[in-house]
Amino acid sequence: MASLPIHWIEVRAYVHATEEEGRVSKAIETVAAGPDVAREVFEGHFGNPIVRLSRRLETVDGIRATWERWRSAGALSEVSKDLPGRIDEDGILHVRFDKQAAYGGRFALGREGDAIDVRIKLKVYRVKEDEILRVARSLLEVA
Repeated sequence: MASLPIHWIEVRAYVHATEEEGRVSKAIETVAAGPDVAREVFEGHFGNPIVRLSRRLETVDGIRATWERWRSAGALSEVSKDLPGRIDEDGILHVRFDKQAAYGGRFALGREGDAIDVRIKLKVYRVKEDEILRVARSLLEVA
């Protein structure tokens, strides 16, 4: 199987005061199984703690396994519909998964509000919009 044009996949989610950190960690595990989840604590505007959990996949096997899980679950079928709005000037494809669905073991794209943010760094060697879109489209054709 040909290698995927992906340098890395980063998955991040915030744990709100009303949520249990273990449940958010489980949702991240559903979206991207892999190495330990990194935990960062920030202070909110009113002094409240804000916890961000993240995981970064950089191995070919980890990236391929995660992409295949998303593809086989049909989670990527809608991404190509608004592809230009999901890609930034650095060649990163942005996808958001619904946190509650992920906690329940399902994949659903997050439309708004609380979600798991996924950043996919595409292997693009000429960082121009047309080239980024070409690589992203070829990747999603596999999905």
